Amino acid sequence: MAEVIVDEDACVGCGSCVEDCPNDVYELDKEHGKTVVVKEEDCMACLSCHEICPSQALEHNDIHVAKRLYIDRKVSKALDKII
Repeated sequence: MAEVIVDEDACVGCGSCVEDCPNDVYELDKEHGKTVVVKEEDCMACLSCHEICPSQALEHNDIHVAKRLYIDRKVSKALDKII
């Protein structure tokens, strides 16, 4: 299971991770204006929240990062056009 950590000092409370997470791991604490982890056990470590976070406030521990072909292929094609 992935350990998900929200850096409260960095979090700006935009809610991007809440909206982006396919497993509803996060909720926005409206009182404090910060993201909180509510269902850590449901995190599948896709890292979509990590990539969308504008303040880089999310950290995931104990995960194995697999190559994301759908992103890597787009980047490779774009670079091929430039080079």
